[in-house]
Parts: sequence; structure tokens; C-alpha cells
Amino acid sequence: MSVHKTNDIVVRAPLTKVFSVASNLPRWPEYLSHYRYNRYIRQSPSGGLVKMACSHGGITIKSVCEFRIEPENAELHFHYVSSTLNAVRGMRATWEFEELLGDLVRVTINHDFEAKLPLFGRVLELLAADSFFVKNITPLTLAGLKRKAETQVLYSALGRG
Repeated sequence: MSVHKTNDIVVRAPLTKVFSVASNLPRWPEYLSHYRYNRYIRQSPSGGLVKMACSHGGITIKSVCEFRIEPENAELHFHYVSSTLNAVRGMRATWEFEELLGDLVRVTINHDFEAKLPLFGRVLELLAADSFFVKNITPLTLAGLKRKAETQVLYSALGRG
């Protein structure tokens, strides 16, 4: 059973600023309170292998992701290779950044998930991916990204950063 879910937000900041903030994974916990840590296990110029932990509603999911940055396409790619109880193992998330008029950027996150377990396990897998990540974590992440990028632009305009 395949699932595709999308979340998006519009950010009032230049594309280069929004992409820079989003692609700097180790800094996420500084402005995304639901992220406990993002640490590179292995890093390369185009991404690497990242250990991540995020929490919501008293539940923490730890995962390891293959992370790829594609600045030429304004995309970020995540492939979850392991996670707590294998809850989101195999999930793929693609972040797309679309430049709009007036220094606006639409950030869209597409989640693709293939449930692999037998029926009851499949339901749990889909609940973890959909309920935990798509409906809870992703909106918090997008709102935090918007706040951070827009605040940096405002501080720059005021000559403070």
C-alpha cells in the first residue's frame, strides 16, 4: 500500500535564504523545538547520513536518513533508512522550493511511504508516517522554517544581522 501526502507553506523571504535555512540540518533544533538533534554520521558536500530525533505529544522518534541537497533544482531529499520501531523506515520526503513573485517562496514537502508489514502492522506503519510526521511534525517544521527565514530577513533589513 502506497501513500503520498503533501504539506506546504509560503515564506516571505528570498529563495536563497529559505533554502539555506532549510538545508542546514544541524541548526534545526535551535529554532524547531520539536527536534531534539540532527547529527551527521557521514557528511558530503551534497548531504550525507543524518541521525535525527523529533518529538510530539510525548513521543520521540529517532531516525537515520540519507539526506541529499540539490541546489540546482531547489530540492532537499530525505530517505529514512531506519527509525524507532521502524515506524517510518523507507519513507521518502522531498522538499521543493518554488520562487514566487515579491520575494515569496512556496515550500512543499511531499511524503511517500510504502507500508510493508502484514495488515495490522501496515496500519501502524501508516499511522506513524501519516499521523506523526505528516499531520504533526511537518506543519511544525514548516512554521518554524517560515519564522526563522522571515526573522532573518527582517533583522537584515533593520541592519542587525
